[in-house]
Amino acid sequence: MQPTLSEYLEGLANRYRLHYDVETNKTISGQHVDIYALSVIDHYRNVLTKEIKMDNYQEREIILVRGFEDLVEEREMNNFSQFLTKVTREMVIPSFDVMSHTINGIIVSAQGFSPETVIATQRFRYSKTFFLGIKGWCDVRLLLIDIKNSSVFCNAKGREVAPVYSFQKRVGGGEN
Repeated sequence: MQPTLSEYLEGLANRYRLHYDVETNKTISGQHVDIYALSVIDHYRNVLTKEIKMDNYQEREIILVRGFEDLVEEREMNNFSQFLTKVTREMVIPSFDVMSHTINGIIVSAQGFSPETVIATQRFRYSKTFFLGIKGWCDVRLLLIDIKNSSVFCNAKGREVAPVYSFQKRVGGGEN
């Protein structure tokens, strides 16, 4: 039996809470998102002891999830992808201390996606480097999660995390 949209979103939020700071029903850049999750990972290189740090950098990952009860058309996906590029301009601040920003835009639909939406998602690309990569870079992953048909569609960057959202049974018998 497939979960409802609200059950699936609640399950995602609970999974994110293990490694992310999570907020639900948030407004970002004038748009409503069902789940906002932020992860900041600090990396350090040490010399001799842990107290002597040679350098450090951060990786930041932002997850924005929006759920739809109805069939999602290409227009809605295009609006969401434009929202993601707007978010990168507003929330990503280039810095020597932050190596990479990753924005994960996820659309969850209870009734699926039109074929045009899937094709447009697979063609979507957004990547930006700051100061020739010295001040880091930003990538956008776009994923579509179809609850009705238990399928996940994504752009090229989204393939890195698509297995996390797949509906295949996990070891231990549970489902996503």
